[in-house]
Amino acid sequence: MLTRWRPYLLGLLGLATITFPFLWLQLAPDFAKNTVGVTWTPSHALNFFGDLSTVFVVALLIWLGNLGNRHFGWGRALARNSVWQKADHLWTDYWAWLIVPLLFLIIPLNFRSIGFVSTSTLGLLTFAGLYMILAVGLNITVGMTGLLVLGYAGFYAFGAYLFALTQQYIYFPWWMAAPLAFIFGGGAGYLLGLPCLRLRGDYLAIVTLGFAEAFRELMRNLDFAGGDKGIVLKDNSIFQGCAGLTNSQVCFAVTAFALVATVFLVQRLFYSPVGRAWIAIRENEVAAAAVGVPVVQMKLLAFSLSAAIAAVAGVIYGAKDGFVSPAMCEFQQSIMVLAMVILGGLGNSYGALFGAGLLYLVPEYLKVLPSAIQNNDALAAIVPSFIRDSFQHLSDYRWLLFGAVMVIMMLYRPQGLLGSSRRKTEMLHR
Repeated sequence: MLTRWRPYLLGLLGLATITFPFLWLQLAPDFAKNTVGVTWTPSHALNFFGDLSTVFVVALLIWLGNLGNRHFGWGRALARNSVWQKADHLWTDYWAWLIVPLLFLIIPLNFRSIGFVSTSTLGLLTFAGLYMILAVGLNITVGMTGLLVLGYAGFYAFGAYLFALTQQYIYFPWWMAAPLAFIFGGGAGYLLGLPCLRLRGDYLAIVTLGFAEAFRELMRNLDFAGGDKGIVLKDNSIFQGCAGLTNSQVCFAVTAFALVATVFLVQRLFYSPVGRAWIAIRENEVAAAAVGVPVVQMKLLAFSLSAAIAAVAGVIYGAKDGFVSPAMCEFQQSIMVLAMVILGGLGNSYGALFGAGLLYLVPEYLKVLPSAIQNNDALAAIVPSFIRDSFQHLSDYRWLLFGAVMVIMMLYRPQGLLGSSRRKTEMLHR
């Protein structure tokens, strides 16, 4: 009995050891004596874990459901059902083509006259679309080619600054800047890749991280780039309403079009000889070179295409907000996009879409969920008060939740939520 529960007990002990100095103790400075004392504050730790009570309740329900499934075999019985098998096959093959157009085109644009989708919701969906574009682009290098990139936000900021700097001196609308950003962004990725792509693993990740940080510091210290203040774009260069659509709706439509074009391009390449070469490099670079795959050229193509997609996303971001700043290429931006790719499924473009939407929209909607429950009398009567209170602080712990989700994914589903069947087979045979 003790052996069965030993991992859980050790995990709780480790959690208590790690959090002890941060949650259970508090510094008490005495300015009169110029000393600093330490006081025992269990209430602070209880409040911290109380804010996460909803997470613990959901985790408990999932654990109980897993135990029930093991005992009663619900999953096996459902898997043998012919109707479920057909529905599962249809969902696996076509869910993205059913959900993405509905989410990004039909609902927000067709229901604008009755106010079904507000401007703030359109803004959230637009940012979700931008993160989906970034996730699909990063999935080329990380998921398909096996190149660990930690500075992907640098190319995102490169496209935005290219657009912002050019429109400072000439009239340069977004529809002219996007194709040029694709070309110059791809060129920047190619030039960065020439000396770096012979590196592998952690060394390549460190170089790409250094590129993003160097670009951010360069923009912070250049006067003509606005420094820390950033650049405010001209009104005639950003999205403008047309054909009865507002600025936010035009921005949403452009983002949706760019997302569909990106997914189409990446999927066509993935199922082409180029995609098979990327997969071969990811699995065994030496073996791929031995059978004639041009390893360096294929790596440069993946790196350049990934950078070009990020640069186009940066142009859309600049044209949407009318402002760019060095904060665009902070380290946490790159890590967030990488987490989206890993959560959705390495090597699967649709998984990258799902992971990006999940990791961006869930924390954003958690912020407005308490007010939505409070304003609805029926929900306010049903939902317990401790859950409403915990939702108010849950989004503040999103990085903690991201880390926990990544650890769980690596332990129980390393191929991701929608990991490709090919990737799953490769992992099972290792």
